[in-house]
Amino acid sequence: MADHQVYMQRCFDLALLAKNKVKSNPNVGAVIVYKDNIIGEGYHKEYGQAHAEVNALASVNPSDRHLLKDATLYVSLEPCCIDSKTPPCTNAIIKSGIKKVVVSTSDPHQPMRGKGLKILEDEGIKVIHGILQKKGDQLIKPFAANLSKRPYIIIKFAQSKDGYFGKRGQRVQLSNKYSQVLVHKWRSEIDGILIGYHTAMIDNPMLTTRVHPGTNPIRIVIDLKLELPRNLLVWTNENPTYFVTNTNYNQQLPPNKFLIYQESEELNLGHLMSQLFDIGINRLLVEGGAKTINHFINHKLWDEARIITNNTPLGKGIRAPRISGYPYQEEQVIYDKISYIYNHN
Repeated sequence: MADHQVYMQRCFDLALLAKNKVKSNPNVGAVIVYKDNIIGEGYHKEYGQAHAEVNALASVNPSDRHLLKDATLYVSLEPCCIDSKTPPCTNAIIKSGIKKVVVSTSDPHQPMRGKGLKILEDEGIKVIHGILQKKGDQLIKPFAANLSKRPYIIIKFAQSKDGYFGKRGQRVQLSNKYSQVLVHKWRSEIDGILIGYHTAMIDNPMLTTRVHPGTNPIRIVIDLKLELPRNLLVWTNENPTYFVTNTNYNQQLPPNKFLIYQESEELNLGHLMSQLFDIGINRLLVEGGAKTINHFINHKLWDEARIITNNTPLGKGIRAPRISGYPYQEEQVIYDKISYIYNHN
């Protein structure tokens, strides 16, 4: 069992290399082991391209291919068994001659749900299921959210030691410069970043990955009346920005600026998430103010929270949002504590 866990952890590590390049597909890693030696490994690198199992099989040296019949394939997610953008991975596994497959978790997609494992078992392949399953389930959380036609939603905020979010009408920097680099890394791993009207007004943020290598996310700004001054960076910066509004606007927009219309006077958050998914936002980072973040929390519309707690008290100000979930990781970045929390749902 211990060896199974070691090789499965390697599958997880490989899977994460793709970050958000898989879009609405799951992050998956695969490792092929012969007598405690890894002879092949791979991961799903990009949406529409070969899956992890196929890449792992392709990586095996031609001189080692005769070993496959006595090797074990480890894969973080149940191999697919349907024709989609790529052929079924179950076909490739059967054709390879591998007789043992170890899987972390089943595919939650309706056409799958154990069918891939059954196909392998019916072909006489030994299947072991459930190795580090909790971690396997966590790895595909974005995929599971996307199956509901909405982005995987990450809430991020910084708070003072005594639980304050900031001071009303003022920009307050709570995290240290090293945590800020980490936040820019997070931005490079998502598709869209969302803020509300007041954050845009007070902070005038760029919402880019400027202090960390990576692609800038698409910016989404909630501005229902479309009143934000046009000299703000969300309007003047060349990066793509979508403004969420219920106001008719017939004038020409600046380059890379777009509108997302909401019909009701109040923000319909569920509908907005569907709209964002439709434009290709599969992973969303919510960096708004307390009002915007609490809107997501109150609607139970979030998957993960990343909270940076500074060791300096503010004494008074805007209370930080309260998150109820289960912590899965904690790290210290100089004098900042970063807590990672999953939603119970």
